Amino acid sequence: MTKLWHIALHDLRVTFTEKGIWLNLVVIPIVLIFIIGVVNGGFGGNGGTVWVRVDVFDYDQSALSAQFLDELRAVNANLALCPMEDDEENVCRYEDEAAMQTMSEEHAERRVANNVVNAVLVIPEGFGAAALNGQPVNLLYRSEEQPGLPGLALQAVQTAAQRMGAATVAARVGVDVYENSGLPVRFAEESEREAFQQAVYDRAGAIWNGLTETVRYTQSIPQESSGNSGFSQSIPGMGSMYVMFTVLAGTFILLQERKQWTLQRLIMMPVARWQVTGGKMLARFIMGMVQYGVAFSFGALVLGVPFGNSPVALLLVMMSFVTCMTALAFLLATFVRNEMQASSVVTLLALTLAPLGGAWWPLEVVPEWMRTVGHLSPVAWAMDGFSTLIYRGGGIADVIVPVVVLFAAAAVIFFFALRRFRYD
Repeated sequence: MTKLWHIALHDLRVTFTEKGIWLNLVVIPIVLIFIIGVVNGGFGGNGGTVWVRVDVFDYDQSALSAQFLDELRAVNANLALCPMEDDEENVCRYEDEAAMQTMSEEHAERRVANNVVNAVLVIPEGFGAAALNGQPVNLLYRSEEQPGLPGLALQAVQTAAQRMGAATVAARVGVDVYENSGLPVRFAEESEREAFQQAVYDRAGAIWNGLTETVRYTQSIPQESSGNSGFSQSIPGMGSMYVMFTVLAGTFILLQERKQWTLQRLIMMPVARWQVTGGKMLARFIMGMVQYGVAFSFGALVLGVPFGNSPVALLLVMMSFVTCMTALAFLLATFVRNEMQASSVVTLLALTLAPLGGAWWPLEVVPEWMRTVGHLSPVAWAMDGFSTLIYRGGGIADVIVPVVVLFAAAAVIFFFALRRFRYD
């Protein structure tokens, strides 16, 4: 065992004397963590709320259009209906006060195209009267969403429209039944008819809301990490990607040492072959843990991002992923024949498995089938573990599945690598 450690320490000394090691190990990962974190909402300063912004143009300005907007707010408290709900923190993301005052539909559509807001909703003139009289009315909704994947804003609009549609039908039917009931009492004036219709509408809406328990939710990040949600994604994500680059670089080392006959000379010495192989792999494992240490230390000490309440569980997720990548580096060394092949394969794997597994963006934002495919990547299992610890305050028991999957994958990969590996 001592010989194994000596081999690993020798490899680490050689690695840390290489030019550019600190650039690749520290500087570039930290810069990418910061940039990706900011892009994904770091320093958002929104108190932790994940807003769904909708530019609203209410040309009707009726009681019914106001009720429709209230229903939207009730369906999803994360909706920011602009400009009505803009605040001192500029939730609606207006360039300035003049931009808010002169906002047009064309400008709003550009804001959607530039991902400033999620959607534009236009309530046409005559909306309230048409709805109460049973006439068709079209709400205009524009967004960049895929047709088959309605976003939160569209779902809220559809739900509110469904509820309002049911209430208006009830109001219209109620008036018709009253007027055709044969009773001697009739509406003396049109205002009485409208008041009765509004009363039936209000009563129908109250009954509709009371039929079932309605799930109304807000989406937020933990209070202690408010404003750092982007970094909570980018730190484990970019950290995992650079762990792949760092650990898979072991493929180059094994190729070079075989080519330079270093491995062959080692096995001629009084050192067991498993000690030689184990020492090489241990060095890459330690490098991977150092890479994670750089990423998470930067997040905790510089950015102030909390990483859950279980350091042991966090360490287990890191160790399982680094072990899996170490095994993969060992296996790759049995397939590639030169440094150029190794460079191409390592780059391809890292830049494919990282985004596929949710290192660049959360898998929650992709379709269900993409989440399934994404879990072919070890990165996805690691990110599942990190997300459980960071966002949901999980512990060791909550990350058992991803940890076991990664260790099991590492064992299988090591098995095939050992069967294929040759020292000559």
